[in-house]
Amino acid sequence: MTPTHYTQSDLKTAYQIVQADLFNALLQAKDGEKIRFGHLGKFTKTEQQLRSEKFGNHIYYKLSFRCFSKLKAAFHDQLSKEYRQWKKNISS
Repeated sequence: MTPTHYTQSDLKTAYQIVQADLFNALLQAKDGEKIRFGHLGKFTKTEQQLRSEKFGNHIYYKLSFRCFSKLKAAFHDQLSKEYRQWKKNISS
């Protein structure tokens, strides 16, 4: 089986599709709804209210993202490699 090679144009189109899909999912989500982002994690959309004497009440949406274990492990590996390289450079 030969590996598939994608052109820059193919990759750009794929990213645009994913971005548009996520954008629309986040817009359509109700307060408190969770949107899964594949096996990477989930977004949670919540309505927040900010009270200020100077500006009055403001309502806005907050998006929080929770990583799933596979992404957490990849981040940990990435940081570990950077730390080892940093430590190696300092001791040299």
